[in-house]
Amino acid sequence: MSKNTHFDFIDNKILRKNLDIVFEHILTLIPFTESNDYNEQAKSSFRKTIIIHTASIVEALLFSVLNKKFSDQNIKDHYSYWKIKGKKVLHTVEKDKLEIVAGNYSKEVGKTTKEKMNLGQIVDFLKEKEVVDTNIYKKVDKLRNLRNEQHIGSHKTIKSYTKANLDEAFKIARTVKELISNL
Repeated sequence: MSKNTHFDFIDNKILRKNLDIVFEHILTLIPFTESNDYNEQAKSSFRKTIIIHTASIVEALLFSVLNKKFSDQNIKDHYSYWKIKGKKVLHTVEKDKLEIVAGNYSKEVGKTTKEKMNLGQIVDFLKEKEVVDTNIYKKVDKLRNLRNEQHIGSHKTIKSYTKANLDEAFKIARTVKELISNL
């Protein structure tokens, strides 16, 4: 393994190189977040970019575990669902709007692969498989939500990212990195 990496525990050379590139990009942007040359809106924008990249690193780290420990078949089995053909309602419970039904049940295989999973799906899967605990799950979900707040279509105002947001993102990434490096 290369000594010039921050991710020497990652076996996949391409993934390790990509992680290092993104990490270096983050290091390049950090000074801009506190520079007096920029107004608070610009600093927030730099922080947002860093948080997006930090979440990408966390996603890649978790993906590395997913990829190492589970096959696409494991993923498809996880995302399978029951489909009812010839559904017949036997009884309706009005108050709860529930139906008791009969029919031919068949298990349909999920249509996703590891490569198509997003951060939320990856951490959900790893929690269910007990690779990550509830504490890590909650932290990653917090970072995922922080990253997703950058979508402006569903908000009345654009979120301003603070130094505290950035510190929280880094703390979560450090926790995940420690977990993955010890697996």
